[in-house]
Amino acid sequence: MTDNNLFSIIPYKYQLLKLAGANKAIAYYRYHAIDLLTGHSFSYDFNNWIEENQKILLSSSFDLPRVIHLFYELGFLIENEFQLLSVETMLVIDIHFNSFQVIEPSVFNKIELRPLSCPSLEDYKKSFETGYEELLKGNCYQFNLTYPYLYSFKEYLRPEDFLFSLWRDKASRGAYGSATYIPFFKKLFLSNSPECLFQHREKTLSAMPIKGTLKRIDSEDWKPLWKTLVNDKKSQAELYMISDLLRNDLSRIEFPRAQIVKKKFPKLVPGLLHQYSQIDVELSASVNLWKVIEKLFPGGSITGAPKKRSMRLIQELEKRERGFYCGSTLILYKEMKSASINIRSSVVDFENYTMLYQAGGGITLLSEVEDEYKEMTYKRDSFTHTLTL
Repeated sequence: MTDNNLFSIIPYKYQLLKLAGANKAIAYYRYHAIDLLTGHSFSYDFNNWIEENQKILLSSSFDLPRVIHLFYELGFLIENEFQLLSVETMLVIDIHFNSFQVIEPSVFNKIELRPLSCPSLEDYKKSFETGYEELLKGNCYQFNLTYPYLYSFKEYLRPEDFLFSLWRDKASRGAYGSATYIPFFKKLFLSNSPECLFQHREKTLSAMPIKGTLKRIDSEDWKPLWKTLVNDKKSQAELYMISDLLRNDLSRIEFPRAQIVKKKFPKLVPGLLHQYSQIDVELSASVNLWKVIEKLFPGGSITGAPKKRSMRLIQELEKRERGFYCGSTLILYKEMKSASINIRSSVVDFENYTMLYQAGGGITLLSEVEDEYKEMTYKRDSFTHTLTL
């Protein structure tokens, strides 16, 4: 049986592409898996999924679309931090589609969100100060601190209402956004991400981490604001640290030859101005898909540096699973071979009529707690305001 209501949508070259007709859709855990088309759960060793993707070359041509959602906690398995993994923790959703078509936003219901819970400054400050002590001790140089926001919505809303509300305006679509609706879970995994974990073109693999944020008014000239951001020492330190981490991660894939080709460039998203860098490395045709995932995931911009120690610290501070948020979505189709970092992302639950959104930012020795808390709210607003306009 095939559930034709399972679909993915991706913004692509000012169009929306709908991927449908899935012939295989599996949610993978460490020791079991769920067939998302039939609901059947079965025993499965996740090492088998790794082995399958070690046989797939990144240089291959993908004639039919494949969407892979890597959940943040997969990073614990990659880093051999097995004590941080529950057997019930989802690691990957892997979907093979038969078809795609260009669609246009149609009539949709207006989204109204009612806040159910959000982090207080007091709670944020406690975690910030605990993590800051680790920076002072030299145990890490940067860590990414995030918090959840939970909203409720009207029961009559559909997945399409959220999709078309978020993406009705071409200018508001994240370059690495994606959406997947899974009827079995009654959930929509919705991302308007502007950030790239990797992009493969011909022989070159590129990573484009984002670090540094200022609030902006969309209708105003952003160039004076860019002068402020580009001269901000804290933002520069964040970006340079993570760029160096990514250069190291890219160099571990095959050859130690990764180069920073863009040091500090502007990126505009709804309500925000970011800065990003670009790091490139050339790969041979023999590099497999898992090797790239293993060396790059999870993205350094949403962990910190050094990566493994930062991930442990984040788990101690946040005390929850990030899940889809801060994971990555891989799109493999013809010339498209790219992976996002799932920031500006939410999970919309149509069983409980709630939307979980998460946001945060990088903390360094130059960070001020009130400024970091405000930046987190700006990132929340970038998504929720676009969704509810």
